[in-house]
Amino acid sequence: MPTPPNYESLSSGRMPRIFWVMIGVSTLLAVLIVLFLTVRGVQDGRVQSKAQIRQQIGILLQDAVDLRAEGDPREALVRYQQVLKLDGENEEAIAGIGELLDAPLTEAPPLIVTPTPPAPADAPAATPTSLNSLQTVWADAQALYNAGRWADAIARLLQVRATDEAFQAEQVEEMLYTAYVSLGTEKSNDGSLEEAVNLYDKALALRPNAVETRTLRDVTAEYVDALTYWYADWPKVIELLENLYQRNPNYRDVRQRLQRAHVEFADSLSRQNEWCDATEQFAEAIAVQNGPGLVEKQAEAQILCETAPTPSLTPSLAEDGTPNPGGTPQANSTGTPAAPVAGGLGVGRILYAVQDPVDGRQRIFAQPVTASVKPVVVVEDATQPDLRSDGQRLVFRSMRGDQRGLGSFDPASSLRLRFTNFSEDTLPSWNPEGNRITFASTREGDRRSRIYAAWADGNDSGADLGFGQDPEWHPSTDRIAYRGCDEQGNGCGLWLMNSGGGDRRPLTSVPGDARPVWSPDGRYLVFMSQERDGNWDIYRVEVATGTIIRMTNSPAIDGVPAVSPDGSRIVFLSNRDGAWKLWVKPITGGPEQSLAALSGDAGNWMDQKLQWVW
Repeated sequence: MPTPPNYESLSSGRMPRIFWVMIGVSTLLAVLIVLFLTVRGVQDGRVQSKAQIRQQIGILLQDAVDLRAEGDPREALVRYQQVLKLDGENEEAIAGIGELLDAPLTEAPPLIVTPTPPAPADAPAATPTSLNSLQTVWADAQALYNAGRWADAIARLLQVRATDEAFQAEQVEEMLYTAYVSLGTEKSNDGSLEEAVNLYDKALALRPNAVETRTLRDVTAEYVDALTYWYADWPKVIELLENLYQRNPNYRDVRQRLQRAHVEFADSLSRQNEWCDATEQFAEAIAVQNGPGLVEKQAEAQILCETAPTPSLTPSLAEDGTPNPGGTPQANSTGTPAAPVAGGLGVGRILYAVQDPVDGRQRIFAQPVTASVKPVVVVEDATQPDLRSDGQRLVFRSMRGDQRGLGSFDPASSLRLRFTNFSEDTLPSWNPEGNRITFASTREGDRRSRIYAAWADGNDSGADLGFGQDPEWHPSTDRIAYRGCDEQGNGCGLWLMNSGGGDRRPLTSVPGDARPVWSPDGRYLVFMSQERDGNWDIYRVEVATGTIIRMTNSPAIDGVPAVSPDGSRIVFLSNRDGAWKLWVKPITGGPEQSLAALSGDAGNWMDQKLQWVW
């Protein structure tokens, strides 16, 4: 029989025990939630505080480098000391202070280590003295040289030369030459090939006729160039590797690289149904080094070469990218504008970089989108510009010998900051918040391109997001477009992922698709490809549907596109007039129009990066 409710306890004002248990549990949960939110807030505050400290340290270190370059070592020392107050074990600050204390007479700051009593009013003014004499620095240079500490020896030898060019001139030059070559060889063995080329160039500047060093430099540079063109231009890759293989078949992995390049090119030709050319490439690969399945792939391509029907001509495209039933070539297929672009060329500036043919320095220019206005220099010794959305900081690939890697420039303060320390880091791109960058690099020993994401505070080498190239951050969300493959190395094309390297999904299926750039609304990615139609042209893919439209159709090279800030037009680089120029075209289709010629040597055009900003 059920127990009747205790009306007496209720009427007397006492609550059942279950009520108090529920009250206790609710109170405990509320306390736990408050504690969690408090701890989370403290942790977030610490993370933000650490990021601010790292950024402040980066600014102080860069300021110290600039002050030393300007001949003000006393103030540089103050900056290093400020860094140590924030980070007592900062190696760069400790090394900087050590270099200042060891500097020769012409560079050492007049340091006062301990307070001294004031001199009498009639005493003569004291003359600052250096902490080390020239002889001491020379002895130091010899000791470092004999110990094989090449980088340190070079620094001391350059101090000797800067102090007195005539002092032991022949021996200093001999030691500098040997140190440059030896350090270059070390860098090459470690996989830092671009640094090795730079060191060999310095050695050759001292001895231009050094045949062995010239050979070392050239084979290393050819290998670097071949890696630069990998997946982008197979005939160029094969040409470079063939030359290198003929010179030195035992250099690094050149034999395996050459075989793989022939196979990749053959596969690319097969996807375009060019079976006869694919057969030749498979045969070339087998001649270099036979591999599993190559003979069978060559035989299959040979059969298709002999039996496949002649493909019909691809119908020409109308200006909006749709097929043209009549097959009549459009005016822009020849590369000649049919008519002025409606509404003009647009507004804003185009950022690009070129090499000065006189002094050889790389400079970033801003070209106003008005053909009659000349471009202006934005920053020296830099390439591959990417301006933050607020226009307050420009990130770039630094070409300064003492700041190789990625750096930034603040237009308002002219402050130049260093982000990464690897000369192989390329093609930086800002995230929407403007506090992180993504970039690609072959910095690892296997020389395979990986994508990284780093905090833009001057003290972060970046988190490895996996293999890939050409990363470009979405203008408003946490998505990165890049050129890559699946985990097995298949399904290559353009891919998307988040900034942690997850949520990967393919967008296109042609390995030759490269250099994607977002439209401002994120609806489209504009990219370049040679593999789709046998020539470098510009394409547009709608991210939501995967619909792809060919935007240019010129026998010349059309590449490295960028989209205008309002999303209405694209700009791209082309040599269709026999010289490299900027060309503009509506993103929805229409004739192309020449904007301006580049203000220098484009060099390797595939190393270029354009950006259209307000």
